[in-house]
Amino acid sequence: MRKSWVKLGIEEKQKEKGEEEGYMERNVHIDNEWWKIATVYSKEMRKTTRRVENTMKMDREECMLLGGDFNGRIGERGARNWEEEKGDGRRKTKDKVENAEGKRLIEWIEENGWEVLNGNKRGDEEGEVTYVGSRGETVIDYAIVNEAAWERVKEFKVGERVDSDHLPLEITIEGTNQEEKEKGEMREEEKKVIVKVWSEHGVREYRRRLEEATFKEQEIEKMVTELKEVIEKATKKKEVIVRGAKGAGKKNGWWDRECEQAKREVVKALRGWRRNEIDRSRFLEAKRRYRERCREKKKQKREREEKEIKEIRTEREVWKYINRERKKKKPVSEKITIQEWEEYFMRLLEGRKEEGKVGTQRKEKQTVMEETEITAEEMYGTERMVERMVELMNGVWRGEGFPEDWREGVICPIFKKGEKNRAENYRGITLLNTGYKLYASVLSERMKREIEEKGVLPDSQAGFRKGRGTVDNVYILDHLARNELRKKGGRMYALFIDFKAAFDKVDRVKMFECMRERGISEWLVRKVEEIYARTRNKVKVGEKEGEWFETTKGVRQGCPLSPLLFTIYVADVDEMLKKAQAGGVVVGREKVWSLAFADDMVIVAKSEREMKEMMRNLEKYVRKKKLEVNVEKTKMMVFSKRKRKNEESEWKWEESKIERVSEFKYLGYTFNGRATVRAQVREVVRKANKVVGCVWGIGERMWGGEFGRRMMMFESMVESVLMYGAEIWGWKEREEVERVQEKYLRWRAAKFEDRMGGREECRILTECYREKKKNADEKEREKYCRRNGYASEEVERMRAEGRWMCAELSERDRDTDKQERRERIREARYNREYERCVTEDVPVYLGRESTKERKMMARFRCGNEERENKYWMEEEERMCRMCREERETIEHMWRGCGEMREREEKERGEILNEDGREIGWMKEVWKMRERIEKERGGE
Repeated sequence: MRKSWVKLGIEEKQKEKGEEEGYMERNVHIDNEWWKIATVYSKEMRKTTRRVENTMKMDREECMLLGGDFNGRIGERGARNWEEEKGDGRRKTKDKVENAEGKRLIEWIEENGWEVLNGNKRGDEEGEVTYVGSRGETVIDYAIVNEAAWERVKEFKVGERVDSDHLPLEITIEGTNQEEKEKGEMREEEKKVIVKVWSEHGVREYRRRLEEATFKEQEIEKMVTELKEVIEKATKKKEVIVRGAKGAGKKNGWWDRECEQAKREVVKALRGWRRNEIDRSRFLEAKRRYRERCREKKKQKREREEKEIKEIRTEREVWKYINRERKKKKPVSEKITIQEWEEYFMRLLEGRKEEGKVGTQRKEKQTVMEETEITAEEMYGTERMVERMVELMNGVWRGEGFPEDWREGVICPIFKKGEKNRAENYRGITLLNTGYKLYASVLSERMKREIEEKGVLPDSQAGFRKGRGTVDNVYILDHLARNELRKKGGRMYALFIDFKAAFDKVDRVKMFECMRERGISEWLVRKVEEIYARTRNKVKVGEKEGEWFETTKGVRQGCPLSPLLFTIYVADVDEMLKKAQAGGVVVGREKVWSLAFADDMVIVAKSEREMKEMMRNLEKYVRKKKLEVNVEKTKMMVFSKRKRKNEESEWKWEESKIERVSEFKYLGYTFNGRATVRAQVREVVRKANKVVGCVWGIGERMWGGEFGRRMMMFESMVESVLMYGAEIWGWKEREEVERVQEKYLRWRAAKFEDRMGGREECRILTECYREKKKNADEKEREKYCRRNGYASEEVERMRAEGRWMCAELSERDRDTDKQERRERIREARYNREYERCVTEDVPVYLGRESTKERKMMARFRCGNEERENKYWMEEEERMCRMCREERETIEHMWRGCGEMREREEKERGEILNEDGREIGWMKEVWKMRERIEKERGGE
């Protein structure tokens, strides 16, 4: 191992630890980062996890790589899909089996927020088998990393070897290839760039120049040109030198021109004092002002960070913040040429190249436009600037013209997943003109108001509507499934539909027809038609740009109007399903056929026959709308208590087979076929642990030892991930969740349902809430009464006869609690003797002033100081730590241990009495153990 590292120029720590049977650990230095690399051979997973946790003490910032033969099969679990809001959450692998040891392994991995490389990294896309022998072909060898290491692992693959049944795991880490590093260094060339100055001084100058500017033009196109020219003259610029992608200047986020100026003044004062030109007090005063300025800037930076963190509400915002702090990027493949990008997006959007005079004019005009594009910072410079923008938008609204710049968009490819060298595995984000986006936002708000007033959208569509959210649809679907499963033989069929490039497939002519059919006012329809009368795009990847091409299909990506336009486009799907009278599930006084959040759609039915008829009707609808279903990502789930015998139904969309799954992530919530919350709780705990691992390092860099701020960061960001779906599952205590964070669960669930009680935005949601509340109240009441010896009907009868039962039930409830507590103590495998010293009230020793004595008493009374209780240890480990002759118990240490002085015989309950009468003996035991441990260590 050392020879390989020396060859790669990797430093290894001299002091090694953790070498024992089945486990070996090394600490190595790779590219200014310490890596903890360990190999494992597991015979029993519980012992393996304990051994690793006890031995591998590591810093959260450190990269960790753990690999070896774990003798466990995790099946398709362990997928790295936490950034996706939908999907079946399965990892690619050729071994689909999950056994008990594999289950323990994956739960341990998720609990620590780690990742499995097998089937998740480039090089092992199909999840190759790692063991080929007489017992078959399986995956029992895994490579596991923490989040810090994941970013550095470039490739993982299962190698080839014939001298062992176990195939080697080959991992390529970025930065270990010397040639690659040298190439990277060569690419970092210095260049001069012009940047706009937005320091406090720069902003003041910008605003002053704008106040002096005059606006004369009244035609729309000329107004836009004039605005650009005024802004261009008002903006202060400077030339900076950039080396590669590293940029220039301070990166701490608080250092600015004022700090730079204050520093120059200190240096000037220092020189003056040394030359006896000024006295020492003036130098010290300049130094004080400089330090005060820096402290103030740091404080402002911290306050901005705190505010941003506290405002984080969703999981998407959490990962956006984390990825920004880690400077995580998804690079675009350099192997895809700009011509290939153009062809792909032109094919997707049915685009055509501009030709002749128009195309030439656009190219000439574009050179100026890109340099003078109006940004958000520039737009809000002064009141006069805002007023001018309002004038421009009002002119467009009145129909006086439409700026040509607003028709243009720059498409930037963003990698999704899969093979990076295929354009199909990227989605396009369109960068639109800032002024246009403001105009589209105003238009969108007006349209939303009209849509709600006229009831244009069905109740089942929750996407981008006031007072609605993803949790509404999750709540409804969960209730529908649970309600059906309560019935005898109850089942519910759900088809989760994935549209392929939904926004890009919209037929614009049909979209305008839909708007008019749904009752949208003619004026608003014409405003949208004006936007889509002509749209142009070009592709930009890094410094490379393609040519402009016109698009005739789809709604504009990145436009505030687009989600709303798509919901209108498919608003009649519920009417179509209702008219066909097939499928659907009844809740209260409503019937649900489909649920949608923009293009995330699910249809439901109570029987296989009805679902298949719904699918046939939906196929016709999709063809009519010229949309396309992604069959590979569309999944069928059957909610049922148990699988029926000989149930091998085949589900098809047109001629392609649809897969039936037992788990599926819909709108970020993981459903399973039993309609339990177990899958979602497991998923949020896994994600929360992932966030904990990321946030720890960011907090260390940002706040250092300020644990109050770090705790605020932890709670804000972890809570945002952990609380998703708590409205559904937060009523019941979850041990898994409490390990991460105990707060807010019931509060969050109660707050949502209290808010729902007075909501009128969605009738289906209200009916679900009423039914669920009624069922829950009745069930809880029945459970409470039976627990205390009565049936709820009997309690009601007695109350009707005038007998008040509250006091009696409360008294019985207290007695039942005591009995159950005693029963749990008697059945406990750990510390069976605790019953002999337990008290009904708060133990007296907890009133002692000494924290050390309270802790000592608690450990002896609860069995922590006896090795006899620790049944998972080997026999020799359970022996007395002082004499090593008998098992370590309270009785043995009191009278039988040869290292302790003889004492009169006493009962265990008296030795461990709550008043702490034998605290002196306990201290003696601790001191004796410490002395003996030192002596043995010296041997």
